[in-house]
Amino acid sequence: SQVVLEGDSLETKPYQAAFVSATLLSHAAFSFNAIATLSSMNGGHGALTLVQAVATIVSSWAVADLGSGILHWSVDNYGNGRTPIMGGIISAFQGHHSAPWTITEREFCNNVHKLCIPFGIPTVAAISFLAGPSHPMVSLFFAVFCTMEIMSQEFHKWAHMTPKQLNPVIMSLQKLNLTIGRISHAQHHIAPYDGNYCIVSGVWNKVLDESGFFRKLERIVYKMNGIESNSWKLDAKLRQKTLAGDYTL
Repeated sequence: SQVVLEGDSLETKPYQAAFVSATLLSHAAFSFNAIATLSSMNGGHGALTLVQAVATIVSSWAVADLGSGILHWSVDNYGNGRTPIMGGIISAFQGHHSAPWTITEREFCNNVHKLCIPFGIPTVAAISFLAGPSHPMVSLFFAVFCTMEIMSQEFHKWAHMTPKQLNPVIMSLQKLNLTIGRISHAQHHIAPYDGNYCIVSGVWNKVLDESGFFRKLERIVYKMNGIESNSWKLDAKLRQKTLAGDYTL
């Protein structure tokens, strides 16, 4: 397939494989260490540790979906490829609207490696250090959160693939709403791309869109610095409605 960005490719390069592998292995290590520490703090009480760990993982998964929506909204609507640190992610997401099919042909590490920059080892290590060894659930929460944010781009890819292209396990994850599904995500790809931003599971999309959450954020950004969202630039009526205080889609 033709790529949107000059110099881009769909195949995984060795540095991408190394970067992603190191990041995910590190996050797994932080998670296991946190659970081991939690077990020790609980005096080896397995059932209590299991309940606490599962509760932390589930809550992290839910918050990660919200986080993916806020990130997706921000990079879809603001900045460009020259934006410091986030430029690569911004250009990838904005270019995706022009050629959404290319994501289905990206190899795993090629697809997710850019998200290992903001959600990588330094992020989890810094949070774990600041939380300290007496708060292992904080470390576990953010290790899972960052893993989900990285994996959200792969879940996103699956949402663009046909059922024939997906294996039964992935199909089951989508049917259980553990990862974003095709029908749900397809609604995002209707110009001006103003809703359905969450791409981990999509569980937050309905409440965020019906509450006008992102329209309110866009109005705040505009009032602060005069910068219009890309959604406004594509739909003058949306801009007019939002500035008038009507945040409905």
